[in-house]
Amino acid sequence: MATAHAWASPMGCLGPNLRSSTAFRPTQLPKRWPLAVHITRTRRGTNYRFDCSAKGPSDEEPSTSGRTEPPAAPASRPCRFPFLPIAALAGVGLAETAYLTYTKLVGSSVACPLSTACASVLTSEYASLWGIIPLSAAGMLAYGVVTALALSGHSAAQRDDADTEAPLRTAVLAGGLLLGTTSAYLMYILVTAFPGEACPWCIGSAALSASIVALAASGLPKRELEDAAAPGAGLAAATLLVLSLGLGTPDASQAGTGITELEYKQPVVTTESSSQAVSLARRLREAGAKMYGAFWCSHCYDQKQEFGREAMAEFPYVECFPEGWRQGVEIAPACKEANLSGFPTWVIGGERFEGEQSLDVLEAALAKLGGQATAAVTQ
Repeated sequence: MATAHAWASPMGCLGPNLRSSTAFRPTQLPKRWPLAVHITRTRRGTNYRFDCSAKGPSDEEPSTSGRTEPPAAPASRPCRFPFLPIAALAGVGLAETAYLTYTKLVGSSVACPLSTACASVLTSEYASLWGIIPLSAAGMLAYGVVTALALSGHSAAQRDDADTEAPLRTAVLAGGLLLGTTSAYLMYILVTAFPGEACPWCIGSAALSASIVALAASGLPKRELEDAAAPGAGLAAATLLVLSLGLGTPDASQAGTGITELEYKQPVVTTESSSQAVSLARRLREAGAKMYGAFWCSHCYDQKQEFGREAMAEFPYVECFPEGWRQGVEIAPACKEANLSGFPTWVIGGERFEGEQSLDVLEAALAKLGGQATAAVTQ
């Protein structure tokens, strides 16, 4: 059987080399109608079968109402992943943790907006992983990575590079989960180990990380979110394990007991003093210098450790909570008059030095004070 193509007209279905036949004369066909002619040759002759389709290649199907239907609206573009908002939030977190890392490394005090108690939290044993790595430095690294990933993802989205954008979406979510899990654990520590105290820096970081997780999860397609559920849970569990090993686990029972008091306990200095440290402690006391601190302050203890136990007999230390710490209790009057913003704070000849100081820095400050005194006498 052979097949040929022809066209139908109002005069009838015309095949190649065929005359019009009333047997195939349509009465309501368009001018040009696609026609398939099936030719079958047998011993008795040649048979022709005509198939007229319902639509031509260049003609629109006639509308029963006589009006042309408007074209269908194009499918809406799927919502883009919120790379830029996430990058902005992570950038704020990067700036915050960079500031906290700087104050930690140089030993200066931290400004405590809306609260005066955040120094006790940020200088506690929970401020470092394994007592070595500043937690703020780890947070700065994490926020920086999320910022870079989000900006790279935005660039890929602008180029419509789907192959690059898809893994970056997942990576941003993973970074957000890491930050969010860490912040949740730290808020747990804040409630259990520091009942009644507020830490604006901690709460602010927790809000930033939670917002990043929420934005990343809401921006992922449903299928990608389902695929990321199991790996995300594993990442959160691994993060909690590392934090529990590096920071320890506070006693959760304290949260329910409403403990609002810490008994005063003077930390024991265990290091051996050098001759320089003993001499410097004596000369600082004679010059009227003072170091203001708190018994629970880890930086204050580290400063004492640098001087050593023999120097403690002459060490010019002022304890700001000599009766222990209680919720709502004010610091000692001498500390209140000094208008302190953190611990430890050295005051040498009216000049302030916040945070831990090396022996050389203190020697230089003492020499400067001596030079000023000598100049005053000669005048």
